Amino acid sequence: MENLFTKGGLDPLKYRVTKFFYATASIPLPDGILVRSLSREAWSKESNFMGYIAVATDEGKVALGRRDIVINWRGTIQKLEWVNDLQFLLIPGPKVFGDEGLLQPLVHHGFYNIYTTSSTRSQFNQTSARDQVIEEVKRLVEEYKHEEVSITVTGHSLGASLATLNAVDIAYNGINKSSNGKEFLVTAFPFASPKVGDLNFQKAFSKLKSLRVLRIHNLLDIVPKYPPIGYFDVGEELLIDTTKSPYVKPPGEPVSWHLLEPYLHGVAGIQGLGPLASFKLEVNRDISLVNKQWNILKDEYCIPGLWWVEKNKGMVQQEDGSWLLLDRDEYDF
Repeated sequence: MENLFTKGGLDPLKYRVTKFFYATASIPLPDGILVRSLSREAWSKESNFMGYIAVATDEGKVALGRRDIVINWRGTIQKLEWVNDLQFLLIPGPKVFGDEGLLQPLVHHGFYNIYTTSSTRSQFNQTSARDQVIEEVKRLVEEYKHEEVSITVTGHSLGASLATLNAVDIAYNGINKSSNGKEFLVTAFPFASPKVGDLNFQKAFSKLKSLRVLRIHNLLDIVPKYPPIGYFDVGEELLIDTTKSPYVKPPGEPVSWHLLEPYLHGVAGIQGLGPLASFKLEVNRDISLVNKQWNILKDEYCIPGLWWVEKNKGMVQQEDGSWLLLDRDEYDF
């Protein structure tokens, strides 16, 4: 955990990672159906790293003016997670909302499944991603209860939806309250987020006075528009348009409109919307980052596309000439 930020090219001094959390994607099955001798509840894939929790260091606290707790959820990677993404059915979320009767908020089946599923067969998911995160946030809130604390939840795409659900969960169930009576502000920054819940979910959100959500939406990205029926947005929307950037190839491709780095590039430079909108980088963010996962920048900037890869995908040649996949910490990038 101590190497996550440095190996990711980020400044490690203002935050320290306190926990990795894991989730397992699964497909619910009807009663009586078994797949690979698993339980009838789900066909579960192996557990996967889903994100991390970090807290501001003393230096970070001075810079921010508070002790910030960050929960970061990653986007879709595993195949079964794509299946969960497409489970549009609205279902109750009792592990978040309890039993609200007719006013029970309904949430996206697939997102709720990833958020709340545990697996007795997994060393990483004996408890769900939800329970892992809630337990650590409770611990940190209590540890720093005598300070000014904020809780920031963020994620991209699938991770943005999980971040929204997680932020609502924290505020709805008072996880942001310490034992000495303090209630800390929860703020979510979902990037490229699909919608999460129905009208009752939106109503439940609107009653949470300690929660703020700012959804960042790239104008041509269709993902935040889905699911289109029965779902309602929560929070405020920050609309950007990366096609206004003079650095990127016009108009780009659907993938380029959805990836996180172009989103961050847009936030750093967009100057409003409309035909008269301009683009000026107000944040000193290296444009090379835009090409980490796709070929988006104009050729004149001479930045190769998809340059963010592990050397040989983690395979390291041994003295006898054979190749082995070693742990990340055992080789240099």
